[in-house]
Amino acid sequence: MGYVFKNKKLLETALIHSSHLHDETENNERLEFHGDRVLALIIVDYLTNRYPMASVGELALRVNRVVSRKTCAEVARSFDLGKSLILGPDARHSGIRNKSSVQSCAMEALIGAVYLDGGLEEARKLVLKLWHPHFSFEVAEAVDPKSKLQEMQQAQKGDTPSYQVLAKEGPNHAPEFLVEVSLSSGEKEVSWGNTIKDAERSAAIKILTKWKVLDE
Repeated sequence: MGYVFKNKKLLETALIHSSHLHDETENNERLEFHGDRVLALIIVDYLTNRYPMASVGELALRVNRVVSRKTCAEVARSFDLGKSLILGPDARHSGIRNKSSVQSCAMEALIGAVYLDGGLEEARKLVLKLWHPHFSFEVAEAVDPKSKLQEMQQAQKGDTPSYQVLAKEGPNHAPEFLVEVSLSSGEKEVSWGNTIKDAERSAAIKILTKWKVLDE
């Protein structure tokens, strides 16, 4: 990814998935927690400077898209991060290293490791280099599908969509949720996601796509 660690232990810890060891101090979860905040700071700082006339609402949409789990996973895949993850014996052949949630978490852990190893400026240089392809998009593309569906439902029916968790599967470190969105008209869609929010967004996208509001 273009950064050489002085402290190789930080790099190793950033690559250790929670399936490998049960002790939280010996996997990448704490570094992920750190890196998530460092990434957000760098992205907010960059985008507020790049778009000085943008409203807070537009900036929020841009930031949310750029730091999303989907984008973090795409960045991780750009240099095959999944191949380097250190997994527990039961997880090595499960395909878990290719899951977006796992790769996203590892990417944030690496950012946390770089920050602790080289400081904020080294982390900033790395993030801006790796995230460069993800900065340019029309802000309309970043519209939250849940907000869009709610706006349209309120305008048409005067009420709001309802979301319900139908199922949860998978281990605690990598759960998946099945969520149903229902409208007062009786229309429903269900979708899986690595978080409840992701599943809700995916379900809303299905309805908006059916309504021809979004392209498939």
